[in-house]
Amino acid sequence: MCRALTLVGLLLFSLPLEARGEAQGGTTPTVEAEVLARRLGETTWGMEELLAGKVEQVTITLRVEELDGDGNVKHTQERVDRVTVKGGQHHRELLQARKDGQDATEALRKDLEERQRKGEVRTSFNSVNLPFAASHLSQHRFSLAGPEPREPHRLRLRFEPRADGKAPSIHKGEALVDPSSGQLLRLSYSPTELPTMADRVEVRMDFRAQPGMGQVLDTLHVDAEGGFLFYKKHLRITARYSNLVLAKAQASR
Repeated sequence: MCRALTLVGLLLFSLPLEARGEAQGGTTPTVEAEVLARRLGETTWGMEELLAGKVEQVTITLRVEELDGDGNVKHTQERVDRVTVKGGQHHRELLQARKDGQDATEALRKDLEERQRKGEVRTSFNSVNLPFAASHLSQHRFSLAGPEPREPHRLRLRFEPRADGKAPSIHKGEALVDPSSGQLLRLSYSPTELPTMADRVEVRMDFRAQPGMGQVLDTLHVDAEGGFLFYKKHLRITARYSNLVLAKAQASR
């Protein structure tokens, strides 16, 4: 199951005041969408931002389910890790773990410590970064998509790759925004370039308000299928991010 984890290796009324005035002056819906996307990038912290110096510690509660062809759960793995960021380096500490209901903490902890000692533990989030993060904003085209049908009091921002976008971190999907606050609530998408051996990857990111920070990533949901020849796997992954400790440099601002 550990190897299989490599498959996974929001509108005008929600704009800030200065942007509303600009839109009333005759800007196009495309410009409005771009302004909103930039604003969301400034007020929302995704996984990339959480582990790039804005926080010095975060707890990740992970549940991985392997499903059979009928969608029934075959195996489960649950673990709680504490990630500490210092000097640009990520150190992961395993707090507890279970495999198919049985405690597996000690065995997995020893494996993690050994791999970290050898420098084999890497933190890569290309497939789960925000499309309006500063490093990915220019690679996407944004458009207003109207209210969410099931939640008409919420509004949608659609995004897709620009014609010249070629980076693997480009996504296609929609973001859900609270129009009264302009806050990002949810993000749903699929990567346009799938990870190695993946046939399908669907991602949903839920966000929450965090005092002193803004909107932060709360829960990541991934549904993925893939494999090699007749060796196929279907994974359902949920990761919860909690106990955020703001970095001192951020806290002093």
